[in-house]
Amino acid sequence: MTAVLMNPPVPPKFTKRDERRAVQQSKVKIRCRLQDLIDAQGMTRSALAQATGLTNAAIRGLCENIAKRYDTDTLAVLCDFFGCGMGELFEVIPKEFK
Repeated sequence: MTAVLMNPPVPPKFTKRDERRAVQQSKVKIRCRLQDLIDAQGMTRSALAQATGLTNAAIRGLCENIAKRYDTDTLAVLCDFFGCGMGELFEVIPKEFK
């Protein structure tokens, strides 16, 4: 029996987020309203971290809208803490084009 050599699958080419066509064409973006919820409660990010057990880094990423991926367990903890749903934690807003 002879072995058949096959070409290994070629992984897809990596494309930076800002260069992806779908990202470029989107007219909206997602904004996390966590800082608004924190302010409405009159608390600090550190107090939220202490009360929920979440890391300061996770809270900062959401508050400053720099997180690119959202951990579902983190979101569940925040929704439970604030007694809100995902629609109150996030909003869809128009993108500002330059």
